[in-house]
Amino acid sequence: MNTKPLVYTLSAVAVVLGFLFLISTISAPSLDPLVFIRDLVTSVLAIVLGILAPILIRRFATE
Repeated sequence: MNTKPLVYTLSAVAVVLGFLFLISTISAPSLDPLVFIRDLVTSVLAIVLGILAPILIRRFATE
């Protein structure tokens, strides 16, 4: 079963949503510093995982 297209699609969605969440967090920051940091970490993790998933799939996939 070829799951690469699914991984690439979900990775692209994660990157796009991460950037949108990052823009939203920066443009309207929360007054609570913990909530602001949580939102920043969440958006950065979405972007990083969206970028790393296809790389890791290519590296560890056995065909």
